[in-house]
Amino acid sequence: MSLYKNTCILVLAYNVEDYIEKVISELLDLDLQIFVIDDKSKDNTKNILQSINMESNKNIEIIENKKNIGAGESLKKLITLAKKNKFDFFIKVDGDGQFLIEDVKKIYDISRNQEFDFIKSNRFWSEGIIGKIPFHRLVGNLIATLMMQISTGTSMLFDPLNGLFGGKTELVNYLDSKLYPKRYGYPFFFSVISTNNYLKICQFNNTIKYANEKSNLKTLRVFFTLIKITVYSYFVKIKFKITKDLLQFSAFLDLIFIVSFGLFLYTLGKTFSYHFISFDDGNQGQWLILSVAFLF
Repeated sequence: MSLYKNTCILVLAYNVEDYIEKVISELLDLDLQIFVIDDKSKDNTKNILQSINMESNKNIEIIENKKNIGAGESLKKLITLAKKNKFDFFIKVDGDGQFLIEDVKKIYDISRNQEFDFIKSNRFWSEGIIGKIPFHRLVGNLIATLMMQISTGTSMLFDPLNGLFGGKTELVNYLDSKLYPKRYGYPFFFSVISTNNYLKICQFNNTIKYANEKSNLKTLRVFFTLIKITVYSYFVKIKFKITKDLLQFSAFLDLIFIVSFGLFLYTLGKTFSYHFISFDDGNQGQWLILSVAFLF
């Protein structure tokens, strides 16, 4: 028997006319309520969704944004709607066809048999990528994983930008934070807030297909968003540790890390300034040795 009596699927759709019909068709076979939001697509996505809605006799509801509000804000809108309709658990899927229906079923099966607040997926395993992942996305995900592990203090979670995940609809209560990304980077936010609020998390290996999909991801914008979340979450974590006797030494190590990292950046800057600015005083070799020392 399912631990969550009411589970729904939330689908984000933006300029996915080539994929959305197949995605919805596969999801309908799960016999769950589906909420789809079209974030003011510029292609034929809206018409395809309307056609599916008219032809289907199953549970599907289409929401159309009057203007483009971004993926993060659209998801918040869907979770709010799901909670309002008395759903306990949601599974979030993208409409671009990159996720396998088998992995959506995995999240559903896990939620039915074990009680988790948040279920995330990880593509970085031997069979996790079909096709060729764009290099900038690979590097971006690796950096994001490092940032998540710094801000949460765990080395057990990976791939925080993976868009396939599930969670309790109660998670919407955390989305009023000023840090919540209205557009990109929202999967990272869910991973961080779930970990730092000591929620029960499950991670499983999923597979993502890469073909000729067009990405709307703004790499630089996402990077700065993740930095903001990481820095804020990291200091909140330290503040929490200081109030707990058993964690005060860990907080002390965190502070040492901050000081060392700051000195590493300073000495590295001095190394390069001596190299490029001839009138700068000091010895480049000594600054380089110091920067390496502080790095370690």
